[in-house]
Amino acid sequence: MKDQEPVPTMTTLVQALAPGSVVTNVDLVRFVAHSNQNDPARSQFHRALARWDAHENINDASGNRTAPNTMERRSAVYTALGFSDEISDTLTGLFPVARKLNTIIPTPFPPWYPSNRPSVYWENYAKYLHDVRGWSPPSVTTLDESSTEVIERLSDPTRLDRKRTKGLVVGYVQSGKTANFTGVVAKAIDEGYRLIIVLTGTIEMLRAQTQRRIDMELVGVEGILAGRDPDDPYIARYLDYQQDPDWPDKFVRHGSDLDPAGIARIRRLTSQANDFRSNPAGVQLLNFRRTNEQQPFNHHDNLSHNDAHIAIIKKNSSPLTHLVNELRRLGEATRADLPVLIIDDESDEAGINVRKPRPKSTSEDESDEASPTRINGLIREIIRLCPRAQYVGYTATPYANVFIDLNDESELYPSDFVIALDPPPDYMGVQQFHDVGRDWDDEVPTVANSNELAYIRPTHGDADNDPDRRSAELMDALDAWVLTGAIKKYREANSSLRFRHHTMLIHESVSTAIHEETAREIENLWETAQFNSSTGHRRLRRLFEEDFLPVMRARATDAPIPPDFDTLRQFIGEAHAEMEADGDPVRIINSDTAIESWRRKIDFQTQDVWRILVGGAKLSRGYTVEGLTITHFSRRINLGSTLMQAGRWFGFRPGYQDLVRLYILRTPGADMYEAFEGLLLDEESFRDQLKEYAGFDNNGQPRLTPSEVPLLVSQHLPWLRPVARNKMWRAVVTNQAPSGLHEFYGLPERGAPANAKNFREVVIPLLERATANITLPFEFKGNPGQVLAARAGLIDAREALTLLDRHEWHPDFARSVKAVRQFLNEATESGKATDWAVVLPSTTGRKFPIPELGGEVPIVKRKRRSGQYGFVGSDPRHREAVAQIARGESVPGLGASSTRGVIFIYITPDRDPDTGPINRSELVGLIAVAAPTSSIPNGSVIKWTVPRFNQSNDDASDFNNRRQ
Repeated sequence: MKDQEPVPTMTTLVQALAPGSVVTNVDLVRFVAHSNQNDPARSQFHRALARWDAHENINDASGNRTAPNTMERRSAVYTALGFSDEISDTLTGLFPVARKLNTIIPTPFPPWYPSNRPSVYWENYAKYLHDVRGWSPPSVTTLDESSTEVIERLSDPTRLDRKRTKGLVVGYVQSGKTANFTGVVAKAIDEGYRLIIVLTGTIEMLRAQTQRRIDMELVGVEGILAGRDPDDPYIARYLDYQQDPDWPDKFVRHGSDLDPAGIARIRRLTSQANDFRSNPAGVQLLNFRRTNEQQPFNHHDNLSHNDAHIAIIKKNSSPLTHLVNELRRLGEATRADLPVLIIDDESDEAGINVRKPRPKSTSEDESDEASPTRINGLIREIIRLCPRAQYVGYTATPYANVFIDLNDESELYPSDFVIALDPPPDYMGVQQFHDVGRDWDDEVPTVANSNELAYIRPTHGDADNDPDRRSAELMDALDAWVLTGAIKKYREANSSLRFRHHTMLIHESVSTAIHEETAREIENLWETAQFNSSTGHRRLRRLFEEDFLPVMRARATDAPIPPDFDTLRQFIGEAHAEMEADGDPVRIINSDTAIESWRRKIDFQTQDVWRILVGGAKLSRGYTVEGLTITHFSRRINLGSTLMQAGRWFGFRPGYQDLVRLYILRTPGADMYEAFEGLLLDEESFRDQLKEYAGFDNNGQPRLTPSEVPLLVSQHLPWLRPVARNKMWRAVVTNQAPSGLHEFYGLPERGAPANAKNFREVVIPLLERATANITLPFEFKGNPGQVLAARAGLIDAREALTLLDRHEWHPDFARSVKAVRQFLNEATESGKATDWAVVLPSTTGRKFPIPELGGEVPIVKRKRRSGQYGFVGSDPRHREAVAQIARGESVPGLGASSTRGVIFIYITPDRDPDTGPINRSELVGLIAVAAPTSSIPNGSVIKWTVPRFNQSNDDASDFNNRRQ
């Protein structure tokens, strides 16, 4: 059904499958409603609905086009199927309409996908995900949509002219990016791409992990055997997965789907044990031929008679050099029309050119381009050798990618598209560990509503200065690991939940010497812990009753909860025994050699792993630590991309979300929890602005092009760069249109005289205009009927800018203010911004007397990060409430104006801790602005420059200063 247009069901498949019987729509819906959720027919029906929801062209009964992923589209489908309103309501309750969430920054492209070619590999991959991996139909459909959003922007492999495409897909750490690009690869092979290159980072264990995943889910049994007899002892000896317990039952089988003429078979150029290497006998590994010599290689006659070659390669010069040599041996005539797809996983690592550009001389013809680094140069060479090569980078930390020099056409800048994936359901990312946007003035934090209270356990001990405290904190973390292991055993005994893996990660340093010391300390603590004795049980009982039981009761959802510690006792012994299988549970993972030595004992694919992993860089980039429940993280990191990738506790935690704990360093000089919160604000700002400017305008033109993306990147903590300096040589903002409510929270240091001056000369004069008490009705996250009480008033745009110009900011934040201020000035001068609504929310919390404002005014709690300029962001409900003003909608007390912006202000005491009587000298104003929506252009919303080094303007000078 899903591959056809929706038509009345009684005239099609249902009646055909029930000859001689009368099957009504009611019968069909009753069957769907009462069947098991995993019933194949129910799942196929669900997939059909989801596919129709996402289809580009389905009209309603009047012939009007309906938008995908809307209730209007679903209603059109029901009408086409001949369902009554009652049946339709029942089905919507069972299978809600999935919203299309991904954000796309595009360039125009000619539509070509899907074609009429068979989709064998994609359909088998989708079926595998549902049948073997247990994905729900909506999840499979979402993957179908998101992978289509990538493949349709690549070049049709059979098009006459040669076109390269470069794009970037931005996901979240450990959020399913591999599934997305595997789907893209499956569709690419179906469509005729015949060389697939997957670059997997810099470490062998990640390459091997990706190789196995693609072999298992896409290449399949047929591709791995490659026609060889698995019963032949000699062949079996060298099979990749002979010792793998999942081989061959859980590997995809394509079977007779590969029999029809024209269906490509997949030929592996790498294996789980071996990266790409040239054949020592000189035999050409890339074996392509033209069946029809009168046509180019990419003609269907030739593509249909060639295997699809796939290579999983780490970003190392040796295998990449071998690949370049093989491509050169292939011959220019074949290379010129060979459809090639390059997937660059962890694309911000290794492949970026980090060399400093050469200073430009007075000669206008002399290039200032940097010569490429080794890996970057090899990737470029692959693309140069293959004019039809398509490059797609995948990363969770995109800043290095969008800071690439787009003036250099041979570089890897994603010039054709940027796609930001939304987090999948049940994903635990940085947002799920922080409380950004929660207003604790109006509610009391508890383990039920505060992620910090539920999951975060601060550590302060130091191996050198406070070793006893550090040992005590490590013991707390070990106790938590043993206790959560016992809870998992209890849940297995009392439900259908199963936990193959249960791991703990200790990440303190990148130093291998420190790893050795830490491992020895953990081993000593483990030996003295006495987990099965009354002493150990006393510690575990306290931890259970004071920590885990309250959190489980608040957040366990459907997972069984042990009623008391005594019920859990027997499972402690079971968990401890599994942890001590093969000796003590500690394993050091800090090099490929170390990994190889422990391969059989930490191979998540071939056996259950209940281990403590001690490591650094090798465990903080791309590699998935399965079953990770307890993390002890005390490494100091001052680069945003590195810090985010170190967050291995992000990911999917089915059946044990409530058991996850993060023991993280929180000292005045190195608060890593606040650092991650700063990253969250940076990431949210970047993604929010992408969404603001995504898609096409009414004239069919991109509202934002990929070349304008780089300077949506923000930085909330002055010491935490988005990415290393050598990956952002050229980035300078000159003008930025604010997206939504743009927060100017980068104040001078606490206690600086400028803060009092700002409050006196800027905040008070602005708030003197807010004399009316108003109520703003709004809808938040689908819930209408919300209201925000506030004081508000209007101020002329030029007067407002004059006041804002008096404000002093933190030196590291002033650059961001300058870019937005330039946009606001241009909007004012052009008449697109004529006045501003000054809004002060009337929260229900504390008040403070300010005579200039007529008496007591509301103040809020907004914590400044220790030693930093940034404050916690504005309440998302408040942002939604004032957004209607900027959109030009009529609001009570202010009316409507399409040229009106918003100046939104919080008053907060700048102190730590925020307790006791408040002094006026402590008060600061946090200012955020939302430009009139009509003032933000549909075309270029970012004006920026890549300065030449002989320029004398302020931006170039500022850029040079940052390069020092």
